[in-house]
Amino acid sequence: MRTTETGMLRQSRMSLLRIRGAAVFLMLISGCQAPVSSLSSASTPINTLPKRAMDVLTTALQHRDNPAVRVEAIEALETAGGEQARPWIRSALLDDTPAVRFAACMAIGRNKDHAALGAVDKALADGNASVRVAALFARHKLGRTNRTGEVTTYLLDHPDVTVRRNAALVLGLLSEQGGIRVLARAMRDRDSGVRQHALEAMARLGNREAKQELTFMANTGVGSEEVFALNALIETGDRSFVETFRYKFINADHLETKLSAARGLGMCGSTEGYELALRSFESQKPVREDRDDPAADQVLRVRQLAAAALGAIGRKDALPILERELGASTDPRLQVSIARAMLQIMSSDTQRRTASPPPS
Repeated sequence: MRTTETGMLRQSRMSLLRIRGAAVFLMLISGCQAPVSSLSSASTPINTLPKRAMDVLTTALQHRDNPAVRVEAIEALETAGGEQARPWIRSALLDDTPAVRFAACMAIGRNKDHAALGAVDKALADGNASVRVAALFARHKLGRTNRTGEVTTYLLDHPDVTVRRNAALVLGLLSEQGGIRVLARAMRDRDSGVRQHALEAMARLGNREAKQELTFMANTGVGSEEVFALNALIETGDRSFVETFRYKFINADHLETKLSAARGLGMCGSTEGYELALRSFESQKPVREDRDDPAADQVLRVRQLAAAALGAIGRKDALPILERELGASTDPRLQVSIARAMLQIMSSDTQRRTASPPPS
């Protein structure tokens, strides 16, 4: 995604833990949805699993009922799809939903897909300002830096809070140290989401004070705040935070927090969270009674978080369980999460690099 969790759908995807004060382009459509494909739950030879997972993701990219499914498919294709995913991601630049075009631009930039440069240039004239910000990011990553400075104007001066949040996200991903000074100014923004995005972006750029603040939030925060901090620390790619992840995995009060910590441990090369992630993925029981958080939403959220943790941990003995549920599930959001986790596990290097944030 993510692309937002990656910027654009973080809070919209999961109300409790989509934690970065994310810019919201569209609200997640709840209730029953058609699965992205009709898949048998029979055991599949392991050498055919990558194609099966890719088929799920490319079908999800064409899922018309819910744009959030298409965004999540792009994020999964970006981080785990490899070269074969690039044409599919390029096609999403023509999507009629701004959130999907935003995600496509971000994915093209991070994957440095030079074949898409012409299409990205056209996105500079997109009618949506956040898509234009993402196009500036993609052009920068493709070597066209002449207009990158415009991102600063979007962050500091644009009247739409969604655009400012996404501009903060982009500055953190540009890998330019000069962005830290601009992001520090954004920490005075009246919107808490902009401030959270700016804090995460500074930490991603290596700012020590931002990392310290996130560590403090992870250890003393409550609810969504601590999960925001954990996921932001994961995105830094700094393995020195392994003890922070371990502490939250052992001591956190909420299962969702523990699963985020398990993902962090997995990114650091530890399998400590495997058993909990596997149990949580297989569970169909809600975590708590909460009339503001329907049981079905809780189960989906936990299973998506658990799948993300399993993908990061990378143990191949999780594949049969994931593959079985890929055939049994009728929810396209869960199918995308499972397919992404399977591709991560089967890839020799993906599970050890920092990827877009999982659905939370």
